[in-house]
Amino acid sequence: MNIVYCIDVAYNLSGTDIVSIAKANALAAIPGNKVWIVSAGNPRSLLKRLKQVSVTDLNVRYYQHDDEGLIVSIIDLLKTKRIHKKRLENFLENIQPDVVISSGVLTKTFLPQLKISSNPVFIRELHADRHYNRDSAKGIIKKFIALMGELYDFHWKIHAYDKVVVLSEKENSGSWKNWKKLAVIPNPITHWTGALSQCEEKVAITAGRLAPMKNFTGLINIWSKVAKRHPDWVLQIWGTGDMQQTLETQIKQLGLERHVCLMGYTNNISEKMSQASLMVLTSRSESFSLVTLEAMSVGLPTIVYNCPGGISSLVKDGETGYLVPLDDEDCFAERVCQLIEDSELRKKMGAACAKESKKYCIENIIPQWMSLFEELLAKKRKHKSA
Repeated sequence: MNIVYCIDVAYNLSGTDIVSIAKANALAAIPGNKVWIVSAGNPRSLLKRLKQVSVTDLNVRYYQHDDEGLIVSIIDLLKTKRIHKKRLENFLENIQPDVVISSGVLTKTFLPQLKISSNPVFIRELHADRHYNRDSAKGIIKKFIALMGELYDFHWKIHAYDKVVVLSEKENSGSWKNWKKLAVIPNPITHWTGALSQCEEKVAITAGRLAPMKNFTGLINIWSKVAKRHPDWVLQIWGTGDMQQTLETQIKQLGLERHVCLMGYTNNISEKMSQASLMVLTSRSESFSLVTLEAMSVGLPTIVYNCPGGISSLVKDGETGYLVPLDDEDCFAERVCQLIEDSELRKKMGAACAKESKKYCIENIIPQWMSLFEELLAKKRKHKSA
């Protein structure tokens, strides 16, 4: 089976890229499969992570004229999109794929329109909540633009795909309810360290882009409450992003310099997590939180906001951690203090997390993808021969 993943510009690997690499490697290890990852540009960061997977750079350069005004940038975007479409179509026609997957945003609106004589199955992966762009937009104008984009994408373009894959049953029964082309396949754990936390260090940990939707400002507010009762505990925030300076200022204003640490980037978050005792996440939207899954895999009890998306499919309230009502900082702080003060409960939940996470190992996820590919190909071939 010839399988192609279409990703965006891989200057820095996103969580979506890392997941795609893990799945591509696992699929390529199955006898009879050939797998490609096609990047719009700059795939060098992929190479050392790939094994039997071929990598292709289409050398398409987006956003080259964004600083020259709105009209110029729109015209440039349309031209670049046409170039991308033509180069991708030529590449796919040459290798004759059976399955083509859009896992980024650059190909999502045009991929099923490509004329490929092998008549492949086209699949769209969704790695964010359906209303993510609208929920994260600031101001009426940006929210309106996000709404128009949502209508264009989800009420028109997405219907051309043979199947759309979301990451949790919550999305399936929520914003995508009654959508016939939907399948649910969760992401796999991409890092296994083998080390489990003993849940004895006085450290809570979180990770992610330092961006508004991750709501680290809310988490720092929460920790100011926790620090009053447990000044010997430290919160580590791993990640980089545009809000670095804002968060540093907030930490200083609240006098939390000894209690909250902005740790920067790490390429081995699982190792850092195995040295902590709690995982905390205050995102306002999470389609499927890989960082939460990684924390569970090392046996960290998790406290998260019950936000839009599929995070409630990961965290079992009262068993592997706590689901806190969105933006209830007092409740969140109380749950943190509860686990700080009860080491036996902390260790019990940590053990439950490690056990629960095993269902997301890649050996359990890849057969679901292969089954979906085979089902869709059989259906398409039957329809073609009819």
